[in-house]
Amino acid sequence: MSRQPQNRPDVLIVGAGPVGLSTALQLGRAGARVQVLERRAGPIDQPRAHVVNARTMELFRAWGIASEVRGDGLPLDLATSFGWVTEIRGEEFATIDYIDAETAERYSAETLCSCPQDLVESRLRAAALASGRVTIEQNREVVGYRAVDETAGPVGEVEVRNADSSVDTVRARFVIAADGAASPVRGLAAMAMERTIPLGRKLNLYFHADLTFYSRRRPHILWFVHNIATQGILIPFDGERRWVYSVDMADGESVADYGDQRCLDLVRAAVGDPALEIDLRARLPWTLDMGVAERFRDGPLFLVGDAAHRFPPTGGFGMNSGIQDSHNLAWKLDLVLRGLAEESLLDSYESERRPVAVLNATQSTLNAEHQMEADASLNNPETLALLASPEGAELRAGIAENLSSIREQFHSLGQQFGHMYRGAAVVDDGSPARDSTISVYRATARPGARAPHARVRTANGAGPDITTIDLVTGGWTVLVAGDAGDWRTPAGQVGEEHGILLAVHGVHPAGDSADQADFVDAVSPGHWRRLYEIETGGAVLVRPDGHVLARWRTRPLNPAASLAEAVAAVLTPSNTAQTAKTAS
Repeated sequence: MSRQPQNRPDVLIVGAGPVGLSTALQLGRAGARVQVLERRAGPIDQPRAHVVNARTMELFRAWGIASEVRGDGLPLDLATSFGWVTEIRGEEFATIDYIDAETAERYSAETLCSCPQDLVESRLRAAALASGRVTIEQNREVVGYRAVDETAGPVGEVEVRNADSSVDTVRARFVIAADGAASPVRGLAAMAMERTIPLGRKLNLYFHADLTFYSRRRPHILWFVHNIATQGILIPFDGERRWVYSVDMADGESVADYGDQRCLDLVRAAVGDPALEIDLRARLPWTLDMGVAERFRDGPLFLVGDAAHRFPPTGGFGMNSGIQDSHNLAWKLDLVLRGLAEESLLDSYESERRPVAVLNATQSTLNAEHQMEADASLNNPETLALLASPEGAELRAGIAENLSSIREQFHSLGQQFGHMYRGAAVVDDGSPARDSTISVYRATARPGARAPHARVRTANGAGPDITTIDLVTGGWTVLVAGDAGDWRTPAGQVGEEHGILLAVHGVHPAGDSADQADFVDAVSPGHWRRLYEIETGGAVLVRPDGHVLARWRTRPLNPAASLAEAVAAVLTPSNTAQTAKTAS
């Protein structure tokens, strides 16, 4: 069923930050009419968030913007570790490496990128507008929301205040609140989010200064500064001129207590040059706390990103979690808008993403608590004085050895890749769980997991190696162990019945004869089969978001029936249930 022409948008998105723009990009490319409302007068001009983790980079890769985002960010050779210093002109007394190249290659074709939020937003905005289906309107503040019953079902209605104070009303089939941690839309819809008692209050000082002479192009994503005059975190955004210095605000302090001279003195003390020329651009206060909304959906309204969950930046999961929310939701909205799936599919957004948000919120808060404990042990006057003295060598060595308590903040591959969706949009195969820890990612193709990365090459040997992530992100995909001939015709039939395209790829051990349209292992013979735990003739069916929907570890007796049942269980569950009831 195609969308019916109408003057109003299919989807109204409130908020033109990275999460709102990611959602708009995906829905616009799928053909939906998308209207984005943003209360700011224009794009942000501050860096704000900066960690784009490897999983998000995989999504950017699928959307065609990964290389641009990486080019906008901190050069890769300047983003491999974290350093502790008394001032950045001096030597590190401790470091933690991010991850080694061999480990990164084992789990993904992408690695973490440190790119400032304003530049990420710019790339997402351009890609969304290029779809020709997305409009982005600035100076448009949502001041009212309600769900309205229409003949075809409930829709969302928002009241929008314009720059001239006039108020418009806009209706859309679905409304997405991507309007930040304070989320006016969440409040208007009475969707509760209880936040913890703040662990602390921070102030980010955004400034421009050429610090190359002092940093000596050392590869630290974050510089943890501890000296008598100041303690904080220096964040480089281009390795040269764009920086943020984040400091603790004392109880009772406000931004007004941080005049120009005080801010300049803090930055100069962190660098170690009292005469440093600094262009102070902005002061941004924020609170270190966490919260997860009790619901992510209320009829036609969905919460994504900080509107749905807020947690400390320790670990860098805020922006990433939000973008991955949008990736989970967009393909489901697209299918419902096109009449290809029952609306009950949309309930799986909350059931799949809320547990991930709870995990990320809990772990990020734990990271923050461990960081505060580590800082407290350093930031007393006696320790700070000793740190900077020749007599402090033993102390500095001890600190370097005792950083294990905060290592999960920087080594989080399991948290990035290991979440396992469960519920109605996954066909459980009954296999044992292979759960990851925060730091350790245990790759698995169990239904609900992200289909693991493996390097393959085309059977005819043309072109470079690619990752299976490229094969399974953005569309329905069947990966078959060996000859895929038994699956291609059934996939075509099932796809035609449901109005979707199921791409089918055979993956063969290196050295085996293979159809020219298929792929072979690029790692070692049989690597892909062992990783996915399937035998010759077996297959996995992967959803458009790259998560495994169903797995057949050996060839089923009837591939057509197996595929049809798995797809129908997700797209038309009521029909599937009725068929099963009738058959029984």
